[in-house]
Amino acid sequence: MDGAARERHSGERHSDDRHSDDRHSDDELASALEEEVARITSAIPIVVQRDPVTEHASGEGEAQDADDDDGDGRGEPSTGLISFDDLPVRREQTGPEPTFSPWVATAAIPIQRAEPVAEPEPEPVEPPTFQPVARAEPLGLVPPELAPRDSEPVPLLPVVALETPPHAESVTERESPAADPPRAADDPAKTSIPQSTPPAPAPPSDAREPLGGRHVRRSIFAPESADLEPAPLERRVGRASRMFWLWFAGTSSLISVGVGATLFVLGLSLRQLLVATLVGVALSFLPLGVGTLAGKWSGQPTLVASRAFFGLRGNVIPTVLALVVKLFWGAVLLWLAGSAAGSLTEGEQWPGNAVGATSVALAATIVVAAAIAFVGYALVARVQLVLTIASAVLIVLMVMATWRHVDVTSALVAPDAIWTHVVTGAVLVFSYVGLAWAMSSSEVARYQQPLSSGGAAMLWATFGAAVPPFILVSYGGLLAASNPELAGELAQDPVAALVDLGLPGWYPVPLLLAVGLSLVSALVLTLYSTGFTIDALGVRLGRRWSTLAAGVAVAIAGGVLAASVTDLSAVIRGVPTALSVPVAAWVGVFSGEMMLRTRRLHQQSLLTRGGVYPDWRWTNLALLVAGTVVGWGTISSRLPWLQWEGYLFRWVGIDPQAGIGTSNIGVVIALVIGLFGVLVSAAPAVRRQELAADRELSTA
Repeated sequence: MDGAARERHSGERHSDDRHSDDRHSDDELASALEEEVARITSAIPIVVQRDPVTEHASGEGEAQDADDDDGDGRGEPSTGLISFDDLPVRREQTGPEPTFSPWVATAAIPIQRAEPVAEPEPEPVEPPTFQPVARAEPLGLVPPELAPRDSEPVPLLPVVALETPPHAESVTERESPAADPPRAADDPAKTSIPQSTPPAPAPPSDAREPLGGRHVRRSIFAPESADLEPAPLERRVGRASRMFWLWFAGTSSLISVGVGATLFVLGLSLRQLLVATLVGVALSFLPLGVGTLAGKWSGQPTLVASRAFFGLRGNVIPTVLALVVKLFWGAVLLWLAGSAAGSLTEGEQWPGNAVGATSVALAATIVVAAAIAFVGYALVARVQLVLTIASAVLIVLMVMATWRHVDVTSALVAPDAIWTHVVTGAVLVFSYVGLAWAMSSSEVARYQQPLSSGGAAMLWATFGAAVPPFILVSYGGLLAASNPELAGELAQDPVAALVDLGLPGWYPVPLLLAVGLSLVSALVLTLYSTGFTIDALGVRLGRRWSTLAAGVAVAIAGGVLAASVTDLSAVIRGVPTALSVPVAAWVGVFSGEMMLRTRRLHQQSLLTRGGVYPDWRWTNLALLVAGTVVGWGTISSRLPWLQWEGYLFRWVGIDPQAGIGTSNIGVVIALVIGLFGVLVSAAPAVRRQELAADRELSTA
């Protein structure tokens, strides 16, 4: 019995040992599986929603590191990075990562746990620059548009919902190819997550706006609402080459043929005429180029940028001058359109009479031009592009139709006049091309890309505005020199003179289009710019309604000219020269200030008092007045009500109606006084303004 008991007791003991071994194996298997699961799941980077800087300061970071170090030798600090390449310590390669499956869990072999090895603490890393988000999405759940590209970390879906960008105003057609729509994860405007250096979003197309990641074309007939404030950055997408065709159509009028004939009537020979035209066009590069650069720098109209140079209140004087000049030239353009229609109706014996045709042309021209200018830049730019192409074709047709009347041999026989008349001719071309548009150049340049080349924009603008007048004025002089008996008529009424040349039967309609379309283009630019000028004067009607008010004023003045003036040469040789003197002085001050500046204009200070720019720039205003007084004293006119000009010539004993007295050198003198006066005196004031602008930007 004792032996049997002992045997029974020994069997029970061996059974307990086997059960104990089995339980021990299960515990080890469970521990091994836990370690394996922990190792596999640790391969998925999880963004921790806490502030690393705060945790490091409070000591929670060390505690968490201690918890994470479970004895397997892989203790690592918590991190908010989302890519293994960005971790401060790169993981050691341990071979292919095993895949955990409950079907093979029972076959797992217990792993002997190694003693933990102390590792040196990693160097502190910079806190991540992004804000915490909810979680990292597995790649399989990431929408296609958010999928990572090459060398990019796993994308994160932010907690906040993506918002549709606000409704943006339409702009004109973009010349560059449409860019790919920006991804939502790359667009800081679509999420509340701040970024240290947010990428600049690609600008939308001229006539499009972003909507839900795609571009939607908008109508170019949507009225422009931008006024004196800077043009919105998302709309500033114009290339420098756009400046060429914005100006080409407006300055390609066949009326320039009459200006060339006027130069010949002054007594210039053909070579003197070409020299005078070239010099006048070259001088026009200064106001057109500098005004273009100012518009590109500030994104604001010309008479708003001028506030930095004359003061926010002192700029009222140049603004009034600009309003008078623009209304005058608008009336002249309108009168020329009506006069051309009347001359063609009478010369070609079309139905009706000259008065009726003139009236209809006046009404049609002002209505069309005012409607285009009212809509704004989008439609203006599109119309200018179309009219540029049409004007180029019509100019070629004009040359083809009249070339048989050109006699180069006879034209070269004309004798030279005294060379002071060359100065007169150069001043006339300068007044007709450069000074007539000097106060309108920024309006069409404010939508240039901010980071594009300013020099390229200046060159494209000046070439677009200067090339057509140079060709047409020179050709008009060649026609006049080839037909001296028609020179006077070409100077007085170029359209009627061209009809008298005996043009082909097919040409009168293209001739009317050549004159009418170019005049409409120039009038559109004039009314568009005048609307901004009225608002800059303080009459805040809004750009659109100011444009309509300017159209009414131009219509009245154009009707008065059509009823009282019949001689083009009398118009371009009298009043334009008188107006050109103060404009030249203003151009000198404006250009000198732009040459001294090394920074862009402070946009907000151009709109509100108390900013960077003072209310009055007395030195520059004095230069404007001095240039005007000296300039008027050194020009002359044959118009009875302008006989007071030339008082300085008479004071020193020079006849204003002979020799140097007829040169109108006063326009150039006014330009020089304004330019060099600013270069000598304005540098300290400009530096103070730029330092103040830097302080404003640093505190903003």
